[in-house]
Amino acid sequence: MRDRVVQTAAKLILEPIFEVDFKDCSYGFRPGRSATQALEAIRLRGSGHKGNFVFDADIRDFFGSLDREILMERVKRRVSDRRVLRLIWMWLDAGVMEDGRETKLLSGTPQGGVISPLLSNIYLSFLDELWTKQCAQYVKLIFKRLRLELHPDKTRKVELTDGNEGFDFLGCHLQKRMSGRIWENERKRVYFLQRWPSTTSVKRVKERVKELAPNNACHRDLRETIAKINPMIRGWGGYFATGNASAKFKQVDSYVWMRLRKLMRRRKGRNLRPGEMRRWTTKAFYQLGLHRLHGTIRYPGQAQLPRSERSPVSRMREIRTYGLNGGLTHVRRETEEG
Repeated sequence: MRDRVVQTAAKLILEPIFEVDFKDCSYGFRPGRSATQALEAIRLRGSGHKGNFVFDADIRDFFGSLDREILMERVKRRVSDRRVLRLIWMWLDAGVMEDGRETKLLSGTPQGGVISPLLSNIYLSFLDELWTKQCAQYVKLIFKRLRLELHPDKTRKVELTDGNEGFDFLGCHLQKRMSGRIWENERKRVYFLQRWPSTTSVKRVKERVKELAPNNACHRDLRETIAKINPMIRGWGGYFATGNASAKFKQVDSYVWMRLRKLMRRRKGRNLRPGEMRRWTTKAFYQLGLHRLHGTIRYPGQAQLPRSERSPVSRMREIRTYGLNGGLTHVRRETEEG
């Protein structure tokens, strides 16, 4: 616990220092950024005739493969305090606890550490920098320099052009769909990148519903079972509500309804009267308080962060660029005096 407190304090100090170096295309483990913003940024870049190809890739054992020497060199670009550097190295060298025994790691950063996500962003920011300059054709060379390896079974080139292919990312399946309205009005084939819950995401939520409403729950009050299902369904639906998930939401709603009907049927057993199941409609369950996913879709705002919410420019960078009396601080001072 004491170690986590120290890591949290270090993260609060180091994060703003490195945030100014991270690219706007980076969203993972960053303050004020979410998976929904990342998905919306992809949708905007991939709609119309833009972004017809996607490099769908996965890094093999990322956290366990980080080269500590390379990581520390990148940290030293911004941090010169030897005490802080020594602390970071101690965390990297601390190992992990498995079954009450400590296991030393020869490379990488321990997963689950408070500061590990920040360190991973510092490490991979090098990829963003070179990608911006040299593009994807050099990706293998970049990963070789970082001593990382792309997963061969999870790396492919996806062609989105005519909506024949798609890819999974952050729990969503993304694929282009032709606009029927534009085709009817203008006879033009215009494709928009849409997203909805992936097959895996739908499968997992159904499995979770089954866990919360098992067969032996037929003897419980139905309202009690619904009260257990609702928070999970609401949270799952809230994550996917900004995409094109209407059909998938109907599918999950139908599964929950059928699951509850099954519990009622088991509860009645041989006492089930002919035609009684007709009364167990979706409306009846919604009247008991069941949360409904269908109809909760909302269109997201722009994924691009407002400039006021982006990473602040450090005073050190201002001095390097504009001198002691220049930069944003100087502009703010003039504005206040004016």
